[in-house]
Amino acid sequence: MKTKSLRSVIPALLFSLSSTAAFSGMELQKRTVPTPAGISVEFAQLFENRVTPPALPVPNNTAEWLALQAQFDAPGIKMAQQGLERLDVTYEAKQFAGVDTFFVTPKNIAPEYKDKWLVHIHGGAFVFGGGESALREAIWVANRLGAQVISIDYRQPPLHPFPAAIDDAVAVWKELIKTQSPESTAIFGTSAGGNITLATTLKIQELDLPAPGALFVGTPAVDLKETSDSWLTLQGLDPLGQREGLIEATFDLYADGEALDNPLISPIYADIDEFPPTIFISGTRDLLLSDTVRMHRLLRSEGVETDLHIYDGQSHGDYLNGILFDMPESEDAINELGQFFNKHIN
Repeated sequence: MKTKSLRSVIPALLFSLSSTAAFSGMELQKRTVPTPAGISVEFAQLFENRVTPPALPVPNNTAEWLALQAQFDAPGIKMAQQGLERLDVTYEAKQFAGVDTFFVTPKNIAPEYKDKWLVHIHGGAFVFGGGESALREAIWVANRLGAQVISIDYRQPPLHPFPAAIDDAVAVWKELIKTQSPESTAIFGTSAGGNITLATTLKIQELDLPAPGALFVGTPAVDLKETSDSWLTLQGLDPLGQREGLIEATFDLYADGEALDNPLISPIYADIDEFPPTIFISGTRDLLLSDTVRMHRLLRSEGVETDLHIYDGQSHGDYLNGILFDMPESEDAINELGQFFNKHIN
């Protein structure tokens, strides 16, 4: 019997070792990670001066959740107020389809958005980011695209868990498309807002309603059941912190006992047939990078037209810093978004 040559054995051995490592996990040595090369001066200044906040304790009851909600939203409200003034955007709070909303208007409305409104669903781990804090992303999009935006101040846990947020978004959608074409309308949101944007679209399809012409889904949490790769590999690089602890608790509070692999809670488990063209944005240091990539690949595997833009060095939602100061990466992101919307809804 002939002995196998070393050349034929080594590839199989390497494959075996790599496969074993993939399933058993690996331990990484402590290392120093420098400021990324190639990012803008403006982003580098933010990057080098940011501080990762300490982990917050998980509330034990409804009163503690409500107190943390108010504490958490206060800086977001202040940021929204600064953004409104800096970017010369105004808003009107009103009830629309029985839902609390903000109608956000830029100083200069672009011709392609003169006769329609985009729909915004805010982020904040499902529990936070409500009230005027919800305005931040809507202000950025309204100003940079010259678009009119309806920002939905959806009902939130602990008082209103799943499916209240989706029900509110669907109610707004049903009312809005009475006066404007769904094919020329987009829904968008970041983080938990990205999740609810996807889930709302799935619910719209389930109800056999006309779907939006396009979606913008920023760094979404799409798997509340399992922990995607970047939640672990990028821990310590993203000021968002970690999934374990408060963030995971917000997921459970939102789901309220419903199965976490329900596609309306975790859209990665959806059976996709048709779906609107979707643009995704994330960053190489974003804890939700893997969630974003997985959802993009799911849609691609079903023939959906999608774009994926990953920005070097960016942590969770860093492209939104254009609300407070000029940053080339933020300008680039809004330009990509504008081109995508021009292609599909304008």
